[in-house]
Amino acid sequence: MPAIQEGHYQCPCCDFYTLVERASYQPCPVCYWEDDGQSLDELDRVSGTNHITLREGRRNFVNLGACDQAALSLVAPAEDLSGVRREVRATV
Repeated sequence: MPAIQEGHYQCPCCDFYTLVERASYQPCPVCYWEDDGQSLDELDRVSGTNHITLREGRRNFVNLGACDQAALSLVAPAEDLSGVRREVRATV
């Protein structure tokens, strides 16, 4: 699998810049959150696409390395993240 190309937009779940565009239902290769365009100020609203809240997805990424247990086999290995920018956003 080739290294991940940096995108223009941050994933709302893992905060890596992996998305080419927002709200395109593109799964993030780092955490496998499917970006449905949910606003970052709606951390506790269940995502219809991901079936969990963004807050849960973020917590899972920190604890598991993926937005949920089922996505663990789908995420890119850590060595593929070289050079991909991440800016961690605060969650309330």
